[in-house]
Amino acid sequence: MAVRIAEYLGQRTDCDAKVIEPIALGTDALCPFMDKPCSKVSKKRRANHPVCSVRKPNDEIWIVCEHRLCSTSNTKKVTLPERNRKGEPKTKAVKIGLVAHQIDILKKIAKTIYREPIDFSKVMVKRETLVPLPEAENAYHADYIMRNLSPGAKVDEILLEMQGGGETNNTGSITTHIDNWAANPYRTNEDLRKSVNAGTLETNAWRRQQEQFLVKGNVVDQTGGKIVFAVGSELYDYLEKRFRNAGLRDLRAHNWTLCILAFKEQKVSPIPGPIPLEIDSNKVIFSNYSTFVRFLTDQGGPEPSIFEGDFITLDNKPYHVDASLP
Repeated sequence: MAVRIAEYLGQRTDCDAKVIEPIALGTDALCPFMDKPCSKVSKKRRANHPVCSVRKPNDEIWIVCEHRLCSTSNTKKVTLPERNRKGEPKTKAVKIGLVAHQIDILKKIAKTIYREPIDFSKVMVKRETLVPLPEAENAYHADYIMRNLSPGAKVDEILLEMQGGGETNNTGSITTHIDNWAANPYRTNEDLRKSVNAGTLETNAWRRQQEQFLVKGNVVDQTGGKIVFAVGSELYDYLEKRFRNAGLRDLRAHNWTLCILAFKEQKVSPIPGPIPLEIDSNKVIFSNYSTFVRFLTDQGGPEPSIFEGDFITLDNKPYHVDASLP
């Protein structure tokens, strides 16, 4: 499998009108998708080039940065004029607002889940909200809590989870490819978007999200709210293969408790800047959260054959077990 770099620090690579310049690692290069420096660049690690998304062989994008779809970060560090005892500048965390990209994504989600007309001055969000679970060893946080306080609104309390994409394998090949591109004084965007021997890991993305999805969704469902899972188009396709036979009822016009929606690339003539995203109207499902969870946790059936066949004893001897044994 191969992928191509689709976005580099918010600049799409399939547009040659403006030559993309490499970003020095360890700098405070501003992320165009949130009001703070790029978290990859600031880590000063060679492998952390500011790649936002890659393009798969089917030409669809796969988001590889957690902040690309809609960042949930709500604070950033700022440098103060004072210095500490070591003579180093002091820093403190300050709250940050929503940038235009985040507002755009959140409005598109609100338009999909809330019935028209919507008064956006009455739609509000909280980021990284603690979901209390006293018996759990780990702390759980909702990406977004969304409220709709518009007069007469029939849908209000939403827990919104974001998973645009996930990891790639063979990341070393991607790092080497970008290193070589950056070192070339005659670099072009065409060079940056050449194929790299790497692949996307949809399975890992869902595995990492699954526990969070189940636990937080259960809390919200019992509280009387609804859960919305916003994903990239490719991850939606991966999930759809698993729930297509679940017999989920379409409850969009009724009392739905779960919505899964997919963002895809908006196909427009490329211009310098980010790849615009839109919700794919063909990849939106409104259904019942409890039914969906039962399907996820009740897959498979009895299979005695897994306990038969060739074994090895703990004194290192072969042993065959067949169905005739009691």
